[in-house]
Amino acid sequence: MNTTGKRLSLDMTLARHCAPVLLGKKPAALFPKPLGWDETLTKMPLPGDMRFLLLQRPERKALVFTYRPRLLSCALDTDEARETLGALGYPAAADEPALCLAFLARRFREGMDFPHEIGFFLGYPPEDVLGFIHHRGNYCKLCGVWKVYGDAVRAAAMFAEYAKCRERLLKHVQNGGAIVREKLSVTLAG
Repeated sequence: MNTTGKRLSLDMTLARHCAPVLLGKKPAALFPKPLGWDETLTKMPLPGDMRFLLLQRPERKALVFTYRPRLLSCALDTDEARETLGALGYPAAADEPALCLAFLARRFREGMDFPHEIGFFLGYPPEDVLGFIHHRGNYCKLCGVWKVYGDAVRAAAMFAEYAKCRERLLKHVQNGGAIVREKLSVTLAG
């Protein structure tokens, strides 16, 4: 695949999986590493301060964690996140998000269980992350982008906003717009 084809493929993947992150509504996204994804794709210039991190679990397909460092730092700066992550051995969450990401990557590489605390990194409401961990994914009030254990009305509104972001960016790319190598010029007005 040539560079243009790789860029278009990356644009579509990012629009589908990372639209709320690209538009500054969410700190991070996680999706399975697509076939044909290689190191060149993770080195292509992204809009703003977006970053990629490949997370590899033993004998499983790698996951792509896409994030905005400033928003990630804010997501980790809650009492629940600091307490939970600290109990799991993470460094001081909001103060050192890069160290937290390195620790998360190590948990992926070494662990047998999926590190569900990743919900904090993805910007899910702390009560939903803790509810998922406590109930082992059962007994949720609502299931959408994540399983909801707290405010279902607020979560449903967030799900709708994220869907709108995805729809707008997919349309942008399908109409010939690019995400990679140019400024993102999509607005959510109207």
